[in-house]
Amino acid sequence: MHTRTFVFLGGLARLLVGCAGREQRPNVVLLISDQWRYDWTSHDLPGLDTKTFNKVAAQGVRFRRAIVPSPLCNPSRASLASGLRYPKHGVLSSDKTVQLQEDIPTIYQLLQDKGVWTMTVGKDDLTLLGKMRGKPCSSDTVPRCGDKRSEQLGFNAWSRCYGKTFAPFLKKPADPYTESLFAVSPGVFQEYRQHEKTYCEHLPGFVETGYTCPNVSDAPQDIFIDDWIAQQASDLITEAPKDVPFFIQVNYAGPHPPFVITKTMREREGYDREWPLAHNSSGLNSTWQQLMRSNYATLIENIEGLNAQIIDSIEARGDLNNTYVCILSDHGEMLGDFWDLSPIYEPLEKSAPWQASVAVPMACMGPGIPAGRVVEEPVATIDLASTILELQGAEVPESFDSVSIKDLLHGGEHDGRVATSSMTVANHMFGTAQRRFEDGHVWKFVCCIGACPYGLKLREGMMAPQSGFVKRLYDLTEDPLEQRDLYHKHPHVARVLVKSLQGAFVGCGAVNISDTTVGGIATGAEDDGHHHFSKQDMEELKPNSHFLQARPSARAPAAAAAAGA
Repeated sequence: MHTRTFVFLGGLARLLVGCAGREQRPNVVLLISDQWRYDWTSHDLPGLDTKTFNKVAAQGVRFRRAIVPSPLCNPSRASLASGLRYPKHGVLSSDKTVQLQEDIPTIYQLLQDKGVWTMTVGKDDLTLLGKMRGKPCSSDTVPRCGDKRSEQLGFNAWSRCYGKTFAPFLKKPADPYTESLFAVSPGVFQEYRQHEKTYCEHLPGFVETGYTCPNVSDAPQDIFIDDWIAQQASDLITEAPKDVPFFIQVNYAGPHPPFVITKTMREREGYDREWPLAHNSSGLNSTWQQLMRSNYATLIENIEGLNAQIIDSIEARGDLNNTYVCILSDHGEMLGDFWDLSPIYEPLEKSAPWQASVAVPMACMGPGIPAGRVVEEPVATIDLASTILELQGAEVPESFDSVSIKDLLHGGEHDGRVATSSMTVANHMFGTAQRRFEDGHVWKFVCCIGACPYGLKLREGMMAPQSGFVKRLYDLTEDPLEQRDLYHKHPHVARVLVKSLQGAFVGCGAVNISDTTVGGIATGAEDDGHHHFSKQDMEELKPNSHFLQARPSARAPAAAAAAGA
């Protein structure tokens, strides 16, 4: 059962487009996974089959360090939709009632105003989709589940659904996906509601329950949530008007936990491969690690096969040569990294400042993009918002924080901007900034308030400190796993990076950025987050261009002591 909704364009823009015949403006396709970490492609793990990502990278450009605005579903997707940095759009967390405000313009509205046929499928996390309790979706007396605010957001066609974590709360179908399960049989719907409880085991020492799932579902593969999303996407692409450019955002539910897979997926070749264990994880049972990593890999590979099907549907229309395709994720996944070093937090899920959480795979191909290029510089995924507008002929609002990387896509040089990621919710207060410097090394500064989190949830019985600044600095080129904190050795690098942090993290307490030798930006000054480093900045760094010498910090001793440096 396919439940899709269409709203046809009206007004002069649509009329003019139709009169002019088929436009040559390109199409744009975003294939967005949920919780896919940056180093889980075959570029870093040769045993992992990410064939579609590899194809896009080979025919286009791969970004080695794509950084999300905030490592949490709703905020990350709200930034992409609005072009605003976290927390300007007001979506601070992934609470089930958090929604993008109606008065915030979206890229979908702006594209639609220019005659682009806009579509979304799957778990976009921008709004609730209708009533979750009471009358079923098919009732004529309530907004159809999945339709709520879809037109207002700027979509012409959609098939939206909730993610897997909503399942236990659903007493009746609440979106087109669960409605389609109920149509197969009420038992199939009930099985989905209970899938984490049925297929996963709550092991001793774990707070999370959706990571160790040794049992498999017997449900048909075509009703697995990611397969359903991909089919909806292919159908919408096939049915889209052919006389105007289209945009579609495909939002998978996986590989987000619970790591439940089907019997069909378990039986595919290669399930029993051995995977590298999490680093600093001797206290995490290796058998459990292999289980969670095998299921995580299987979910990724399943989505990669589905991405290939969607690209085939574009090619079947005859549009592939005029279509930009980008594959990425909304944030990463800790997968147990730092297990031995984190007494307060359970290092699973996201909501952490480390690369496994804030960095994602990203590759794009399309007209004019040179094949096989790899961009080493950190790039912000939020910048896709402005890039898409430019690619499809829409103006970028002055209010946007997003800055187009259209020229970078087409072979231009990176402009030196810092990529930031932040979070400001209880027990998770941090800001990060990273940039590639003139010596070729990528440096990352981390500023946390209270404690630097290592995952979404606190360990049982633990409380996180709520005050004081924690500062960390890493040379990601030499130390990609973030094992060696170099903040005290190279405070001059931190003083450059900290200028891109905003809000509560401006200055990061004891990091002195008022010194005129680093640009003269005083603590508390406004910063647009896209600071281009001045000649003064570079002069400060030149004596240490390879960062082999330490310089004394300009921090006041009293401030340093107060911050626990």
